Amino acid sequence: MPSNFDFLRSAFPDLHTHAVQAESLVFAAPRASCFYARFALEQMVQWLYANDPYLRLPYDTNLGSLIHEQSFKDNLKPGLFPKIRAIHKLGNLAVHDATAISDRDALSLVQELFHVLYWLARYYGPSGRTLPDLTFQRQLVPRPAEAAPDLSLQQLQALEQKLSQADEMRRLAEARKQQTEAELETLRAEINALKAQNEAAEDRHDYHEADTRRTLIDVLLKEAGWNIHQPGWTEVEVTGMPNASGTGYVDYVLWGDDGKPLALVEAKRTTADAAQGKRQAELYANCLEQRYQQRPVIFYTNGYDTWIWDDVSYPPRQIQGFLKKDELERLIFRRRNRKRLHLVAVADGIVNRSYQKEAIRRITEAFDQRKERKSLLVMATGTGKTRTAIALIDLLMRANWVNRVLFLADRNALLTQAFRAFQKHLPAVTAIDLTRDKAADSAKVVLSTYPTMLNAINRSLNGPGGQRLFGPGAFDLILVDEAHRSIYQKYGALFDYFDGLLVGLTATPRDEVERDTYRIFELQQGVPTFAYELDDAVQDSYLVPPLGVEVPFKFLRTGVKYSDLSPAEQAEYEEKFRDEETGELPAQVNAAALNAWLFNISTVDQALELLMQRGLQVDGGDRLGKTIIFARNHDHAQFIVDRFDANYPHYKGKFAQIIDSKNSYAQSLLDDFGDLPKDPTIAVSVDMLDTGVDVPEVVNLVFFKPVFSRVKFNQMIGRGTRLCPDLFGPGQPKENFLVFDLCGNFDYFNQEVAEVSQRLPDSLTTRLVKQRLELAALLTSASDTPSADRANLQTALLDDLHQHVATMPQDNFLVRKHLRQVEEFAQRERWDQLSEDDQATIAEQLASLPNGLPNEDALAKRFDLLCLKLQLAILKQGGEFVSLRDKLRDAAAQLEQKRDIPMVTPHLPLIAALQDETWWADVTPEMVETIRLALRDLMKFVDRDQRQVVYTDFADEMGVVQETDVPTYQTGFSRYQYEKKVRAFIQAQENHVAIAKLRRNLPLTETDLTALEEMLFRAEEVESRERFEEVFGKNKSLKRLIREIVGLDRGAAKEAFSRYLQGETLSATQIRFIEEIIDTLTQHGIMDPGLLYEDPFTGLHQEGVEGLFSDDDVDNIISIVEAFNATVGATFSSDQATA
Repeated sequence: MPSNFDFLRSAFPDLHTHAVQAESLVFAAPRASCFYARFALEQMVQWLYANDPYLRLPYDTNLGSLIHEQSFKDNLKPGLFPKIRAIHKLGNLAVHDATAISDRDALSLVQELFHVLYWLARYYGPSGRTLPDLTFQRQLVPRPAEAAPDLSLQQLQALEQKLSQADEMRRLAEARKQQTEAELETLRAEINALKAQNEAAEDRHDYHEADTRRTLIDVLLKEAGWNIHQPGWTEVEVTGMPNASGTGYVDYVLWGDDGKPLALVEAKRTTADAAQGKRQAELYANCLEQRYQQRPVIFYTNGYDTWIWDDVSYPPRQIQGFLKKDELERLIFRRRNRKRLHLVAVADGIVNRSYQKEAIRRITEAFDQRKERKSLLVMATGTGKTRTAIALIDLLMRANWVNRVLFLADRNALLTQAFRAFQKHLPAVTAIDLTRDKAADSAKVVLSTYPTMLNAINRSLNGPGGQRLFGPGAFDLILVDEAHRSIYQKYGALFDYFDGLLVGLTATPRDEVERDTYRIFELQQGVPTFAYELDDAVQDSYLVPPLGVEVPFKFLRTGVKYSDLSPAEQAEYEEKFRDEETGELPAQVNAAALNAWLFNISTVDQALELLMQRGLQVDGGDRLGKTIIFARNHDHAQFIVDRFDANYPHYKGKFAQIIDSKNSYAQSLLDDFGDLPKDPTIAVSVDMLDTGVDVPEVVNLVFFKPVFSRVKFNQMIGRGTRLCPDLFGPGQPKENFLVFDLCGNFDYFNQEVAEVSQRLPDSLTTRLVKQRLELAALLTSASDTPSADRANLQTALLDDLHQHVATMPQDNFLVRKHLRQVEEFAQRERWDQLSEDDQATIAEQLASLPNGLPNEDALAKRFDLLCLKLQLAILKQGGEFVSLRDKLRDAAAQLEQKRDIPMVTPHLPLIAALQDETWWADVTPEMVETIRLALRDLMKFVDRDQRQVVYTDFADEMGVVQETDVPTYQTGFSRYQYEKKVRAFIQAQENHVAIAKLRRNLPLTETDLTALEEMLFRAEEVESRERFEEVFGKNKSLKRLIREIVGLDRGAAKEAFSRYLQGETLSATQIRFIEEIIDTLTQHGIMDPGLLYEDPFTGLHQEGVEGLFSDDDVDNIISIVEAFNATVGATFSSDQATA
């Protein structure tokens, strides 16, 4: 009996057998047919790996890994991979899932198998060059006279095991025939030569792009639960079209159980704009509505871009898939049954304050009257954002606008709090916390963190029938808690994926909400849907105001100075801070070190004593009220608790406890903290209680850390603003709360500086992609006829970039949004001719998407980035070359210290050569690539500095404690305080490699400078490069600025002037003059030589340096000073004073 697969009979008899089996069962047993199609695919793939030397065998050899290996995909003809994926995916469903498999599914899969196996025979068969162009003949697919029962899942799984074992035995038998490796290599060479000959002949076979497009659309429809392989679901004829025949054919119609159309899908070619189908789809909808008296929802797509158009209610909008049947049914139902929102009452039992009701009405007006789909609420902490959101949900549900809701927050503690609020105020609605309960099918309200939902969307492909558990239409309303720019920068893809109405909630004052946030919600800058801010709430007596207590600790403000300590303390200081190698002793430890790595007993003990004495008390003044201490880090928090237990042992270790993310039972402690009679009474928190936690009983806040964000500062103050009736006794409510500021935060926020826009920095992987892309483009433009080495480098770069895109998981919803571009650049040949527009597309859309490449050591990747920057500097002939070169040399020098490590030893000659200037003469990007490949995997052996924690017991001085206003309502920053705090932060990093080198007057390599910039501009204290440059200036050298802040090491200064200090001919006045120079350099790091003619030097001689030293000595002294300046690029005019 003839078959579509007869072309395989002689060249590939085993494949022929399995393919014919799949073909013969299409109508008789569709599930078994899909199984055999997948099995035939598996045999083909294994044959290719065994016989084509081009293919690289992956570590995991299951079929999924084999077909996704990059060399396998590169080897395919464009358009074949989606077919292979479809065979693999539907074949797996047939064997492992109870999803109904129709004969239409089986026929489609066998047809895709036909094209895949034709390609195999065309390029690997001995008669490939002469193989005629074939088309799939549906009439050759046998139809049984009567239906027979299909194989069950259990039968198929047993058959799979049996066939796999038989196939293994066959391969072993073939291997015994080909005993030697030489014979195997000969066979592979013959196949490779045959493949090359077949490729040389033109391939005119039509691989059916339209089928591929349908495959893409069918996958999306199947994920939404649609079985479209039924009569009357595809190519549906309609009448009433404005054309000559009056008829048309709808690509897909999605029918309801009542026989009426729920939606239609108009499909355009993958190469066409999906919008080309808009008008045609609208006309089809008119025809269907005329016949069935129900207007379907319109989808139009090209398989990559999909648009939904419910033209009864909204204009078209892009969507990442199709709606499920129940979702479409609800949408149709709402057209007739949803109520006008202004006619539905707000539930007084949930919210009863006028501003809460106004907030809800503002949103409903936007949704109902203005047909907007996004809203933003600005409501101060403590004014009931969550309850307002619950009341909004209740109203929308009662009005038939909303059925399912997604509530997103950034921390588990906030989810727990919100979940309890839903249980209390909306008990009739089923709610789940997705981080704890995965059974979300029946829940009306799903609460989740952002990462949990991201993972749930991608994992849910294994759900019932291959459907996504959470499709684009899963939720009618999405609520975003603490909606601000950083959330959208990290998780914005979530809001693009889900198609529901969107409501953002934030406590950030409207003037401080970022421009990007307003843009995301499609609102005018500074005009949220509704705002009710902190000053409004205090004025209306819905919140209580803070009372500030400023506590000026000496060490926390100015640091620990050796000269200020007692003799006993100086001995302790020497023991703990003297450098063991050099014997040097720092003159002081800067304030920024306090509570970062230096923990002083006296400071903490006095702070706790002040809290216990001055903090607001409950129980008639016998017990401290609930208190939050904001600690700087976990070590600091632990130290505070340890000191509390040491000073107040009668509380038995329960009164003060740490609540942070390191504690697995933090939520249990938080529950107890929210219960007035229970301990802990003092919650020492690291970030976890800074925002979002609702404990009305809190009456004391202790800022034991500096804060540098206005938004975060206001959120932290918000922990105490909530009302609490009868807290101090019957009829004695909470009227205010205390804020103890130990770190100068009040000063900082009492002054103004303009807000600087910040964006999250690119990840290391994204930066590598962008740098490789730029380098490849420069190499292309640098020479028309590149050398072999340069061509190899360019090819390697493009190969790396191609791998980044080609390994992207196409089922991942982040990737699917850019699927057209991903599939385009997944073809290796596409990278050989990149236009400027292509480069922009890759950098802006693809560089940051997830990929399937193995994880690599971060230090190796950082070295890659350094080498890429150096290669770019060579081509650009830019000024960065020297510093980048020095960074690479420094990295190599650090490796030289690891000469005893076996992996390093073979590279020691190369490492040594890099230190020689002659190696760098006429250096090329290709030479740097050699270094990169040789050394990148060794970077993990380079030592990284680690600061040891130090505990001291120096007597700290607490200045005058005074009450002050809390700057909660200020919208500005203090330029002075910002500069002061950044200086303190830099001083605290004195052991950072680059800063230590600057103090010791050693030159910085480019590696040092990059590490310094990364440390500095990622620090919370600094906030951003833009903020830093606004305050300190853009034109000032960073090296000079750091030197000015940390000063110069006294030992380095003394060594430079040693000939004068150790000489026997200088007078006492001359020695004092030199010591004054050393003091100036030690304090300021640099020095204007002109100061040698000014006070205090003219106090030693009225003519300054020239009055005490000879002309030669004057020239030498000035040269020494200028040498110190030159190290950091500091220059002075004749009348410029020292910085």
